[in-house]
Amino acid sequence: MERIVDTHCHVLAEVDDGAQSIEEMRQMLQMAYDEGIRYIIATPHHHPRRGRKSPRELRKQLKVAREEAAKISDKLRVYLGTEIYFGQDIPERLREGKILTMNKTRFVLVEFSHSDTFEYICQGIQQIQMKGYEVILAHIERYPCMYKDIGNAEHLKHMGVRIQVNADSITGENGWKMKRFVKQLLEHRLVFCVGTDAHSPKGRPPRMRKAAEYVEKKYGEEYARRIFFSNARIMLRKKKKDESGQTNT
Repeated sequence: MERIVDTHCHVLAEVDDGAQSIEEMRQMLQMAYDEGIRYIIATPHHHPRRGRKSPRELRKQLKVAREEAAKISDKLRVYLGTEIYFGQDIPERLREGKILTMNKTRFVLVEFSHSDTFEYICQGIQQIQMKGYEVILAHIERYPCMYKDIGNAEHLKHMGVRIQVNADSITGENGWKMKRFVKQLLEHRLVFCVGTDAHSPKGRPPRMRKAAEYVEKKYGEEYARRIFFSNARIMLRKKKKDESGQTNT
């Protein structure tokens, strides 16, 4: 499968615990392209320990990433988002523009502590939704409160939450518990999008092709296209301007 969208990737150099240099970023971009990825939403951490660069600094690094991507192919596009670690101040910081959404849309990629309860996660998501944002829950398979009960994932979907899983959890590289849970998510058609969650060219590379081929074989070409491309495309569309000339997001 070509034209894959990577909705979760720490490819920007020197902004978090992802790519630690321009060279590492360059290698990750080349690997992504070789895997069939054509669109990357870079999602640097907004996290108390893993990185909290300002939007201005992130945009500067996005420009560098786009320059490097263009050297590989004019078909490799890089966009900017954030992986947001939830805290009580997050809804207000989003409203103030201190944290970036996914490519200036109303979509936000949110993560929680692995030890958080299902009730806390739901409450946190609702706080963000009440500010008018569309929540994508990052790597749902990492939360014990989720993989112990598929009903909780179904409840989130009814809340309007989009579910993201990591490609290497589909292929089983994160252990059998996560693979089994992701299989349930796929069978129930609960997955909205897939990301590599790549952090480096060696330890956590941007691999996607194997997962895409697996889903296509097991669950059909149409569903594979939806979760690896079509669903995420809504975050990549160009913004339209209203009659006053303002950009709508």
